[in-house]
Formats: sequence, structure tokens, C-alpha cells
Amino acid sequence: SGVVSPGELEKRRRPRQTANQRTSDTSSGAMKLALALLLAAAASAQNENVIVLDGSGTTNPSKYFWDILALFEARAKPVVHMTYRAVGSSTGQFEFMGEDNPAGAFVPYSDFGSGDMPFNEEKYQSLQGANIEVLQVPFSLGAMSFFDNVPDDYQPEDGVKMSACVLADVFSGRVTTWDDPAIVELNEGFAPPEGEPIVVYHRTLGSSTTKGITTYLFEATREDCPDKWLEADVGSTIEWAAGTEAVQGSGGMSAAISATPWSVGYIDAGHGIRDGLGETALCNRAGTCQKVSAAIAAGGVQMAAEEALNKAVMPSDPKADFSKVSLMNMPGDKTWPIVAVSYLYIDADQTETGSKGPLLYAFVEYVLSDAGQALLAEYSFIGVPVDVKALGYRALDDMRLASDAKKWTFETSTVKGGGQEDYVISAKRRSWYEYELGELDASIHSHEDEFHGDGDEGDHDHADPD
Repeated sequence: SGVVSPGELEKRRRPRQTANQRTSDTSSGAMKLALALLLAAAASAQNENVIVLDGSGTTNPSKYFWDILALFEARAKPVVHMTYRAVGSSTGQFEFMGEDNPAGAFVPYSDFGSGDMPFNEEKYQSLQGANIEVLQVPFSLGAMSFFDNVPDDYQPEDGVKMSACVLADVFSGRVTTWDDPAIVELNEGFAPPEGEPIVVYHRTLGSSTTKGITTYLFEATREDCPDKWLEADVGSTIEWAAGTEAVQGSGGMSAAISATPWSVGYIDAGHGIRDGLGETALCNRAGTCQKVSAAIAAGGVQMAAEEALNKAVMPSDPKADFSKVSLMNMPGDKTWPIVAVSYLYIDADQTETGSKGPLLYAFVEYVLSDAGQALLAEYSFIGVPVDVKALGYRALDDMRLASDAKKWTFETSTVKGGGQEDYVISAKRRSWYEYELGELDASIHSHEDEFHGDGDEGDHDHADPD
């Protein structure tokens, strides 16, 4: 399979945005860039009393993390400096483990990590062997899906229905045209041009989305069509069928699908919905065929996590081995069948980290709070169900801080005198730049609502590439 060049994409491009939306995107980007420059110019030199916390890992929730870290820096007393490097789940695990760190074996590069996958059994056992008690804290759920560019004149009202068996045939090169009986039989009234080829896109290089999609194809075909997708074809990088085309990154996938009529590919749901891609109606284990936006609205993503707990697929102990956790193809009438879990990686032993440990505790506490979980929606992610969130609170109970550690508290309504004490994160204490950022976001959302009120594309969510 060949990588699609930018020039070829441009030839295929079929614009999907209105002029108003393009103006909104441009002005939003310009305003955010201007504010970022102001923030950089206003950054003050850090002194020796600043409490520093550094993390690294998955790119998917990176903007979500940056939002919280900026909020902490603005509202904390004494001063804190918190960073997060968006380098991918694998690097996040590598830097958390520090197995080959020149400073010493299993000396972590970071204070915490994050990833869209748990540690595999080998890495988990390595950490155990080094007496590192890793806490894996599920904090976010994300749906993945297939998207297509079937022209509007042919697109069924509820999307083109696809089962796992049919998609396995499409992505393995056995079904190559849109009028194949396997597709037409699922879609009453669907009449594509005779012999219209299916342009199949897949990700190149390592991709957690590819890992999720291929895991789903394997799990979902095991009962009805076990020979269509083999376990050997599961991974973040696999050997794709000849005739399929490779693209780089979530942005590249979205651009490729948008630019190419009669194409199909896969991407995280928030990104695809935001970009106005055609949603494939995916059939779940119960036989319900639905668009991912409908499943999200019906709570189908959280249902997958609840089923995982009910079936003991997800451990109830954050110190346990999570390597077998998979939320793919869970049962349930409205359950979405392709769901990824994002984790925080925390060392339970914070007794030697000084003031870092309590700050890390406060950060995890905020991520799990109602406010932290609600903030996920701003970045097209979904909070975890109550029972899964309880697992995170058990992780907080398992964190061991230094004997003289001072825990942080949160001031949400005015506490006279107390809110001005040290180790308080106060909603009443804000920086001008954090305030302006909130005002700017509110203004952008207001303008987006005005533009989208024309009915051209509907509401669009914010999303990050993985």
C-alpha cells in the first residue's frame, strides 16, 4: 500500500466547510495564537521555592491536561509549575518506567505518565520486580469509529451500515466495491454506481487507533466469521492488504477521507465528528447499527466500561495487572463496540518525592472530580462511570505521601482567611491570562454557535489527533 501525497489529496479534495466556518476556524486560531504569545511573553522566571511536576504520554488528552495544569498554576499558593509532554502512550510508559535511565535502573524520567493503553504483562511484571507499585487510573473514555465519504446523493439517512465481518472484508481487500452484495444486503435502498471502487485508508507508523480498530475487528469476528480477521493482524502497526492506502496521523486520515469520494477509513470519533465526516453506522454485538454520535448521546460508550466491570474485565484494584482490559465488542443494545480507555500512571510510593507527591495527589483528585470529568467533554472525551471513578479514588487511598507532607485543599466558595493559606487551590485566585483564556473560549463557542446555526454542518466537537 502506498502513502497518499499531499498533492494527490488536494486533487481529490471536495470542500465540506462553508465560508462562515472557515472564517470561524481562522479567527479562532488567530486569537488563540495571539493569547499563547501573550502567555509566553508574560511567563516569569521560576524560583527555588516553586513546586515542579512533570508528566508525559498520550497525545489524545494533551489539551485537557494543559487546561488543568494552567488552572493549577493560576490558582495555587504557593507557586507551582506543571508540564505535560504529548509524546504518545508508548513513550509515556517508557519515561514512567525509566528502566534504562542513565541515572539508574527504573529511575523515572517523569513524575507521572499517561496512555491510551495499560502496561502489558511483561512491563507490569518488570515494574513489580523493581518494587515499583504502579497505579493505573482510568480517567477517560474515547470512542473510535469508521467514517466514509459516500456522496450525499447516495448516502442513506442513517449512514451506511457495516458489520464487523463486512469491514474485515473491506480492510483485507476481499470486498472492493460499494455495490458488493455484502454491503447492499445490509442497506435497503442503497444503490451506488455499479462497480464503484472502495478507497480504503489506514494509518501508517504506530497508532493506538490502529491497535484499537484491529483489536475490535478480531474480537467482533470471532463468533460469526472467525477466519476474516486473525489475531496476527492485531497491533499498532500491521501489514495491510495490497490496494489500501496509508496516511499519517489523525489529521491525515481526516483529510484523506474528506478529499476522496467513495472512501472509508477510521479515526477517533471526536475528530471525525468535528471535521464533518460521514459516520458509518456500525453494527454492535447486539445487532444494533448506529452512528457513533447517536451512541455517545445514548450513553453507549460508558455502557462499555460498565459492562467491563460487570464481567470483571477491568480489575477493581488499581494496583492490579490491567493488561487484559479491553472494552471492545462489549454486550448491550446501545453499547458502542470500539472504546479506548485513557489511564494515568502513578507510582504509589511518593514518600521520597517531597512536595511533588501532594501536588500529584491534588492533580489526580481534580481529574477525577465532577469538574475534571465534565471538562473532558470540551475535548470530545467522555468521563468514566461512577464505578470506574471509584477505582481512581482507591488509587488515591493507595498513594503514600511523605510523613510531613502538606496536602492541598480546594476553595470553591470563599473561605475567609483559610483560602489565603498555603497549599490551597482557589477558584477565587486567578491570573489575568487564565481569566482571559476562559473569556476567549466562551467567545469562540458563541461565534461557533452562530455560524453553525445556519444548519450547514451541525454542532462540531473539539478533538485532538492521537
